[in-house]
Amino acid sequence: MADDLMGLAGEFEPAERAAWEAAVAKVLRGKSFDQVLVSTTADGLDIQPLYTSDDAAGSGVGVVPDPERIEHGWDVRQQHVLTDPAVTNRAIITDLERGATSVEVVAEGAEANDLLGALAGVLLDMAAVALAPHGDLDLARSLAGLIVERGDSEATCSWLGLDPLGASVRAGTLGDSAASAALAADLAPRFPNSRILTVDGVRYAESGATPAQELGWALATGVEYLRVLEAAGLTVTQAASTIGFRLSASADQFATIASLRAFRLAWARVLEASGAEASDSLVGIQAVTPRSMISRRDPWVNMLRSTSATLAAVVGGADAVTVLPHSSAVGDVDDLARRAARNVQLLLLEESQIARLADPAGGSWFVESLTHRLAAAGWSEFQRVESAGGMATGLADGSIRAAIDESWSERLALLATRAEPVTGVSEFPDLDDGLGAGTDADSGTGWPVRRLAAPFESLRDAADRADDRPSVFLAGLGALADHTARSTWVTNLVSVGGVAAVGGDTDGARSPLEAEARFVESGHAVAVICSSDAVYAERAAATATALKEAGAALVALAGHPGDLRDELTAAGVDEFWHVGIDVLDMLERLHTTLGI
Repeated sequence: MADDLMGLAGEFEPAERAAWEAAVAKVLRGKSFDQVLVSTTADGLDIQPLYTSDDAAGSGVGVVPDPERIEHGWDVRQQHVLTDPAVTNRAIITDLERGATSVEVVAEGAEANDLLGALAGVLLDMAAVALAPHGDLDLARSLAGLIVERGDSEATCSWLGLDPLGASVRAGTLGDSAASAALAADLAPRFPNSRILTVDGVRYAESGATPAQELGWALATGVEYLRVLEAAGLTVTQAASTIGFRLSASADQFATIASLRAFRLAWARVLEASGAEASDSLVGIQAVTPRSMISRRDPWVNMLRSTSATLAAVVGGADAVTVLPHSSAVGDVDDLARRAARNVQLLLLEESQIARLADPAGGSWFVESLTHRLAAAGWSEFQRVESAGGMATGLADGSIRAAIDESWSERLALLATRAEPVTGVSEFPDLDDGLGAGTDADSGTGWPVRRLAAPFESLRDAADRADDRPSVFLAGLGALADHTARSTWVTNLVSVGGVAAVGGDTDGARSPLEAEARFVESGHAVAVICSSDAVYAERAAATATALKEAGAALVALAGHPGDLRDELTAAGVDEFWHVGIDVLDMLERLHTTLGI
């Protein structure tokens, strides 16, 4: 009976890929398979619609997280920005009492006494303290001194956070790697479970790096730290145990899962080639939701993004996960925001039991294939950096920054056309969210934090500062059923820029003259013609001419004009708004026309 239940496909002929492709071809009806069904990642890796065991052959990761993670779950690491020591201390204690298992403190530039005050009452042998990446040797010494004073140096799993190469990204100048390595060499024997140096890949991702670039540069930075630590007197095995990796976890679930698995695989290869003991390939990875994915408008959607990112991080094998509060883009991080960020992890940890699996994504042909290809792409970037002189050289000569800027330009083009949508901002915005125009939270010095939502939010803010809500007139033609699809689409489109659309909720005009009369009565400067292709063929050109004669400063038509483009342009249509246009450019022109 059991054999019968397991042989569910026994009565069917074995599936062949050729048969599937033939069935797909019938559905596509001559359309390109690649254009319709194949997508491409930021690193140029193709994503196919179907994967089989052949696609994953030989790509097994073979590296699993620390057994402690499987036994007890990952480290729920909450971030706190050190401002007032007493206020920060209360927030830290609250988080630790309510489910967080460690804290990350952003304290670069803070006084040592402020750090000690913020950590008052924190049991360092039970709750690790991770300093966010920094280059302040005195700050690292202060935390180390506190740990020693409390007698917790052997037990604590704290991260001192020294990241001298990352100082170039955070502040524009390289830190002192040799001095950081000397301190690490001095502390390592007394802090066997701590990470003294941190490789921060998150900051590259926040500036626009692709997953493969972040992976490759994290590898190159890690290798650079291995070198300086070895020069300071540590063996490769000892050096590897002092380095922690801080990598980004975005809402792109599969990219995040594959990135973390790929990094674990690649770093194991580095350690093997360096002669480190095999047990030390179990690297410490802290996954962090990057500030770049956080939106300021409709911030509640950030909770959904964080949930996707957290799931991906733990499936990818992160040892510690830090979820930024959903309101962090405006700097308004209150108790509710921290609670939501904390509970995203606790729900997954305590209800799904996903940490009990060594590699939840293992065996997925798609994930295995993507992991292998992303690891190869990251390794190629790592080799490129190494052949050019290493990470310090790439940061000093500007080549790393140039590569990031190029990657960001390519991604901005996808954002502008909404090929990569930002829910709640570039798609489905809420004009009545009650937030109004605002300003971004301070992202610090150094390379820019390029939030995906920011280009659209700046347009929205400009419109929200107007005395009255800017609006356009929807010149619907025919019955409501004729124009509602495009009227709704245009309403969503202009809302992205903080502009309302009026006139789309009733039957449209029955003639060009009626459309003209409605437009004049509305008192608007911009008219958008909306209807079906069939109605366009009959009345769009005449309507455009009538609207222009009525004084419209801008006449747009919703939808692709096809063969009617020349006729409609001659009749007075200034712009054609359809899927695939540069929405940012279009909205900037619309703002200019409306006097925003």
